[in-house]
Amino acid sequence: MKTTSSLTLLVNVLCLAGASCTEASPPGGADETGSGGISVTVGSATQTETGTTDATDATTQPTGSSDPTGGSETLDPDTSAGTTDATNSASATESSSDPTDASASSDSGNTTEDVIPCDVAMAELQPVPPNIMLVLDKSGSMVNNSWDHDANAGTAEITRWDSLYQVVDFVTTTFDAQINFGAALFPWIDATSTYNAAACFVSNSPDVDVAPLNSAAILATIPGANQVDLSGGTPATAGVIVGRDHLLEQDPTNPRAIILVTDGAANCALEAMNNTQLFEEYDEQLPIVVGSAWDDDGIPVYVVGIDVEDVFSNAAADGYPNNTNTYDALNEVAVAGGQPLPGNEQFYQTTNQLELQDALEQIIANALSCIVPLDPEPAFPELLEVYVSNMMVPPVMDCANEDGWVYSNPGGPFDSIELCGTWCDELKVAGSVTAEYYCDPG
Repeated sequence: MKTTSSLTLLVNVLCLAGASCTEASPPGGADETGSGGISVTVGSATQTETGTTDATDATTQPTGSSDPTGGSETLDPDTSAGTTDATNSASATESSSDPTDASASSDSGNTTEDVIPCDVAMAELQPVPPNIMLVLDKSGSMVNNSWDHDANAGTAEITRWDSLYQVVDFVTTTFDAQINFGAALFPWIDATSTYNAAACFVSNSPDVDVAPLNSAAILATIPGANQVDLSGGTPATAGVIVGRDHLLEQDPTNPRAIILVTDGAANCALEAMNNTQLFEEYDEQLPIVVGSAWDDDGIPVYVVGIDVEDVFSNAAADGYPNNTNTYDALNEVAVAGGQPLPGNEQFYQTTNQLELQDALEQIIANALSCIVPLDPEPAFPELLEVYVSNMMVPPVMDCANEDGWVYSNPGGPFDSIELCGTWCDELKVAGSVTAEYYCDPG
């Protein structure tokens, strides 16, 4: 009866299923008729299969005593090593050993073994955290105007800034472990309400640099929810520049994005020559700067409007850009930023705090990464298995058009994977993947 093939298959399956496999040194070195053994460890249990393989027919002889000089084997039903001990009928040992070879000795139950590493390694891995800059409008209109924050006419209205603070609190706390947040205010905290450049100043660095677990630092730095003395114009272009430049200084392997939140049309143009140009003219550089961030630097800019009306402003010396439709202007900026919504309303329009929170949650969910670093890097990339929420994710060839996973660098190094399509969505909900590292026992 030929058993070598079936035994080899069994061992390979066990190895690929997570066993630790070792191969005993055959007597006589490369002698093709020598005796060999394979020890398979599954958990803490060890089974040993040994046998003599005849190279002429690959048949393992079940029992017998071998002649050390190479003579024929004899079978004795009473004295052979293959006799089953009645006290332990659940196990049987088949052996044919060369007494001159100590490596095959089973007197003590030990063998000299060449180890083939074959354990399954399992790792719980998180996606690369995106770096996201919150570029927030802190102009005077954010406290001068209140709104029906909870869509309930029976409750008192609150300021737009109060709602924005609460939403920033919610999203940065909720996603603190998944996203490296930073914040840049426009204008800066100490901007004045005077009709001059002091109302337009923006710091040349973020108010809070992007960093892990940054929610507490952001909330401690930006004005509090109940603060009502905010002042200044709407220098949105300068705010985006600060956010963009800071993101460009960070590790480029982290995805990055800007979330621009504003309640008005941009003014305070950097090239303005006088106060009238500062406050009464729309800053047409905003869509250009936003477009450059997306087209040249690969930084998407998501645009969120707070209670923006689809009307043209009056021509008056009131600190707001004249003859400007803020709704149309924000649509233009959203398109330039590379993340417009479908339809006529292409920025995230919000008319209360509930919608504002929903908009930021949608944006952050979209910005979450589906690239997962592999640590360690698999020794056998073709045998890696990937799971999300205990469901196996299939490997695919084209991440743009298929649902599954691919290596981020198909030609290596195999140090990260990307989840594609619906599996990317599943990852964003689950927050992690399980990678199982299998090996080829050779």
